Amino acid sequence: MIPAIAVRRLDKRFGATRILRGVDLMVEPHERHALIGPNGAGKSTLFNLIAGAARPSAGRIELYGADITRLAPAAICRRGLARSFQTTSFFAKLSVFDNLRCAAQIANRDRMRWWQRYTATREGDGHAEQVLEAVGLAERRDVIAGTLSYADQRALDLGLALASGAHTLLLDEPTAGMNRAEAARAVELIRTATAGRTLLMVEHDMDVVFGLADRISVLVQGEVIATGTPDAIRADPVVRAAYLGDIGDAAQGAAG
Repeated sequence: MIPAIAVRRLDKRFGATRILRGVDLMVEPHERHALIGPNGAGKSTLFNLIAGAARPSAGRIELYGADITRLAPAAICRRGLARSFQTTSFFAKLSVFDNLRCAAQIANRDRMRWWQRYTATREGDGHAEQVLEAVGLAERRDVIAGTLSYADQRALDLGLALASGAHTLLLDEPTAGMNRAEAARAVELIRTATAGRTLLMVEHDMDVVFGLADRISVLVQGEVIATGTPDAIRADPVVRAAYLGDIGDAAQGAAG
């Protein structure tokens, strides 16, 4: 099976500082894959490289077998990969629906011709309505996006990625800044709304990671030191020594 995302021997240097050191990472189609590690491990740098926001010093990145290593972010998005950020990114003065409508129209633009524009707009609006329901914002359809609660803003951020038509999603700390109840609701939303899609996420909340991910990769000092199921990662002595420590015991207790 061709991996959804394949990162091969990826290096990134900033001057003399080597941030990523020959990273190999495989994310399978329709998998929910978490990337964890201490601050400064290189997680955000790796996300930037996969999304095209930066260029690697060496190595290769593939999306369903196609080389995207040197493509610009917009070109990667058109191939079906969308990214959400730690801070929400939307049109604050537009309604929730109009934000989703914009993302849906961008997804349809390659198929649009001037004589088909009305039909394409109707298709985009229909898709935006479906996403509105999927992310639980139907009752806030006409609310100005900038006035949403923080949790609803993150739901809208996820909706924008879905409305773009992406089959592969990069989620950067999707529950950051949420309380326990909000984080639990966000996990269920991600689980249901991204069904059938491939998900790679960076997340520091171990309850979220162990509760949502099918597999986990651990990045420490620019290197992937382990990849496996949540149970395998929780029990890995190398991972526990390098990163999890008592967190692993807490996650074990929460899961028990």
